[in-house]
Amino acid sequence: MKDESIAVEWVLLTTGDRPEAHVEAVQSVLLDGGLAILVANGCGSDGIDVPAEVAIVESGRNLGVPGGRDLGVRESGTPIVGFLDDDAILGRGATERICEVFAADDRVGAVSLHLVDEAGVTARRHVPRRGSAGAGESGEVVTFLGGASAIRRAAYNDVGGYFTDLFYGHEELELSWRLIDAGWSIRYLADVDVFHPKTDISRHADGWRLTGRNRVWIARRTLPWAIAIVHVISWLFLGLVRAPSGCRCSYAMGWLLGWRGNVGRNPIRWSTVRRLGQLGRLPIC
Repeated sequence: MKDESIAVEWVLLTTGDRPEAHVEAVQSVLLDGGLAILVANGCGSDGIDVPAEVAIVESGRNLGVPGGRDLGVRESGTPIVGFLDDDAILGRGATERICEVFAADDRVGAVSLHLVDEAGVTARRHVPRRGSAGAGESGEVVTFLGGASAIRRAAYNDVGGYFTDLFYGHEELELSWRLIDAGWSIRYLADVDVFHPKTDISRHADGWRLTGRNRVWIARRTLPWAIAIVHVISWLFLGLVRAPSGCRCSYAMGWLLGWRGNVGRNPIRWSTVRRLGQLGRLPIC
């Protein structure tokens, strides 16, 4: 039975470049019985066509993905906040299923949903556990997908929310480490589908550079030094292998840039590192 004391308001970000897609995304939320708030992230709301019951918030400038989502959380008013990409479609029954999971266990801090593309495939980087074999298996995991997820407001506030300086890339991974360190758990719901067309990091002009930089930033900020050093060295090589040939230089430059600046270091405990290993994703690679 659905717990009526729990409601979900879905935050969708748009930069105004996918008008038809974000209309479909909003409609999928409304048809599923959820509430919706659309963050116009660096674009005006003129020309954004959504139903009257959908709140539109203008950021004034592009705050990036974590900054835009953080604004949406602060503007929403429900105990559970969902995140949906503006080119994604929420599967029917998702909102009620999410409410059930949060109501059943008050230590669940976030849930990640099952992302599938137009071919019905879940990309490896969209599976919140090692490998691709686990895409159809629900359970406790170490991270969640920002564009297909929901978070408990109390958990979000407890750990201080997103590290918004990241702008794009690894923002949920860093937030997840802090959630688990604070005693919250993260659940993967393989039975709750979200459709999202197949994409690549390269679709963002600065995607690979920010990916390289942020790998170093999140390690410097959140991991014990012994683990952080292994993590960043591993990801220097893994990133160069996985990046398209034309993006490898950008990734390497971003990785080097990640050693600059103050990231507000606050490392997780070694017991949390062990817990991440028990869940199958020790933060060394």
